Amino acid sequence: MNESPELQIKTAWSTRRKSLTVAIVLVCTLFVATMVGLFSVLHSANKVLHSFGDALRQKQYERAYSLTSKEFQASANFGDFRNVHDGLSRRMGELKNIEVTESEVKEREGGWYGTAEVNLNFSGGSLHFIFTLKKESGSWKIYDYHEE
Repeated sequence: MNESPELQIKTAWSTRRKSLTVAIVLVCTLFVATMVGLFSVLHSANKVLHSFGDALRQKQYERAYSLTSKEFQASANFGDFRNVHDGLSRRMGELKNIEVTESEVKEREGGWYGTAEVNLNFSGGSLHFIFTLKKESGSWKIYDYHEE
């Protein structure tokens, strides 16, 4: 028995539709999985920023310093770190909170890095900082930051 031309067209269209549907579902699944993964990485990086800010706010400088990378610690000893933050407190008043206004993470050849724009809100006003973060041995660390 030969199929009618209409049935052959319908069968071919059904095969194309199934293939297209499978392709769309795969692309959407990969996209969602990628976005969930990036959100998780970004959330972890932002969590370290807030922990760092909380430690500074509570004047727990050793805890804040422990959240910095090896490279950061090699370029700034603990005494200098403490003096900078004591100076900020004298200049601006008590640190009230930190506000992350924008952040992103990217995987590069040397690992994961992130940047964040952060407002340090003091009793006497706010200062805008740019933070760079680095994932080190599975944990995010403050790699660098500077006032802008």
